[in-house]
Amino acid sequence: MSISVFAITQMSTSWHDGGLFMGMHWVWWFIWLFTIAILLSALWRAFADRSETHRRVERKEAAEEALRERFASGEIDEEEFIRRMGILRESVL
Repeated sequence: MSISVFAITQMSTSWHDGGLFMGMHWVWWFIWLFTIAILLSALWRAFADRSETHRRVERKEAAEEALRERFASGEIDEEEFIRRMGILRESVL
């Protein structure tokens, strides 16, 4: 009976201290942390790109609305309105 207790004691210490794992526990932690960091980075970029695109669209719509108001108030004529609207639609804000 004392031999089995000795074997269990030796197995538990050799399993963790330079035994079968030999530091693999830390490698797995590194792999998981690296994977989580990559996923968070991908999510951050996806949402950041969407918000930037949304801001561009808002700026373009605001510029077109200002141009429509100037045309409606008679500040610019139809030819100028069409020319500037074409420039706005071709440009990337």
